Amino acid sequence: MTIAEGWVADALETLQVPRRMRLRLTRNGLTVVPVTQAHQMTRRRISNQIEARMPGWLAIGEFRVLPKREGYAPEPDVSVLPEGKWDSGRSEFDEGLLPFVVEVVSPESKNRDYHTKPEHYALRGIPVYLVVDVVAGTWTLLTQPENGEYRCTQSGPFGKEIEIPVADQTLTLDSSQFIQV
Repeated sequence: MTIAEGWVADALETLQVPRRMRLRLTRNGLTVVPVTQAHQMTRRRISNQIEARMPGWLAIGEFRVLPKREGYAPEPDVSVLPEGKWDSGRSEFDEGLLPFVVEVVSPESKNRDYHTKPEHYALRGIPVYLVVDVVAGTWTLLTQPENGEYRCTQSGPFGKEIEIPVADQTLTLDSSQFIQV
């Protein structure tokens, strides 16, 4: 870790921003990101559907994916863990534990969610990446990571069901429950 990376990590942990904002470290530096109600409500509805439809699994959010790669640890909006792998005292989870991740697009995060994060998640071997775009009212499901890219893509408008392969089962999300800005 360079001195600059250490300083930025310290700053991220000690700076306080309002609860309606998030502080993100991107390739362009520190960014303060507003969190819309559509983003929050959609994230919550995805988590609720996961827990209702996947007994033995827990929806998780507000965590970092480890290990850091190139000084970066993504923070997906939603993922899942088997109950036995969940630890209430942790705020970081190993990439190998995550069968899929979800990013809910905000106006500020659109480029990262569609262009930067797919590469990061695919390089980590995370089997499925779901992008939920509350601005456009669409979703994109990326599967089959290989050499830093997802080989398969499915997309649809809010209102369609999304079938996500998770371990030995299929999670079906009802995207009509998502909120568009």
